[in-house]
Amino acid sequence: MKTVLLLTILTLSPTLFAQTKPCHWYQLRCSDQNESDVEGLPAQAPHSGTVITIDVKRNLAYLFKDGQLIKRSKAATGSEKTLIKGDDMWVFHTPRGHMKVLRKINDPVWRKPDWAYIEAGEAVPSPDSPKRMVKGKLGKHALDLGEGILIHGTDDSGSFGRNVSHGCIRLPDEMLDVVFDAARVGTDVFIFDSDE
Repeated sequence: MKTVLLLTILTLSPTLFAQTKPCHWYQLRCSDQNESDVEGLPAQAPHSGTVITIDVKRNLAYLFKDGQLIKRSKAATGSEKTLIKGDDMWVFHTPRGHMKVLRKINDPVWRKPDWAYIEAGEAVPSPDSPKRMVKGKLGKHALDLGEGILIHGTDDSGSFGRNVSHGCIRLPDEMLDVVFDAARVGTDVFIFDSDE
């Protein structure tokens, strides 16, 4: 009789046992959260080694080691604004996707691009002008992700948590120090927009 009753329940309600109950604080093991549900760690990101992730929608940066969160902080990312001057156009966008650290830079020097002068309403100097080289603007460290995109510090601490950069990812000094020390050439970086 019990076997028939159990088979009847399974036949009538196949989803009854497929649903998981929410986890509780007192449970030692729980299947409520999948690996892909870890805040700040996209499903496609590896759960081994050092991984840096940037949630552009929430302007948050994360550092993971073997799938475990090491550090999280606010970040600043691209404003998505467009600047047009004559035939030239710049879109200040932080690219999404899987990138890698190509090189680590101590005491980076910003080579001020044309758009920075145009945006400030200043005359654009020649490409080889020493005026273009600006020290201290990018903080103490930078991680080069290629195509002009860096993870770096800033002299504008009010920018964290906002979409105000020209495409690069800005981090507070404390977070940048930890990320820079943990990263190696080849470290995975995932830049994404969360669903929240």
